[in-house]
Amino acid sequence: MLNDRYTVKHHGLLVIMDVTDQGLRRPVKVARLTQPGRPGPYMELLDPHIVWANDGKFTLAGFERATNADGKVVEFAQSWLCALDMALPEPAIDTRNVRPMRS
Repeated sequence: MLNDRYTVKHHGLLVIMDVTDQGLRRPVKVARLTQPGRPGPYMELLDPHIVWANDGKFTLAGFERATNADGKVVEFAQSWLCALDMALPEPAIDTRNVRPMRS
């Protein structure tokens, strides 16, 4: 979950991995927040590193990449305050192989 006092909470699955950046032509570490049912990463942080961690929360700092009004790709420093969701997920109800009950 990403959250700060100025933005809305963003829930999803956070994955940190190495990818090949075609623009930089080198491997880059990225943190990606994905959401179920939504294609691709919802948010992405380049070159993330943990700045602080305590009590189920941590701060990742890195760079976000965006396109400005002129159509140029720009990168800016960004930090994400992340909180671990310790609640158990709701079990998925799979009804594909369930026969309807007869009355």
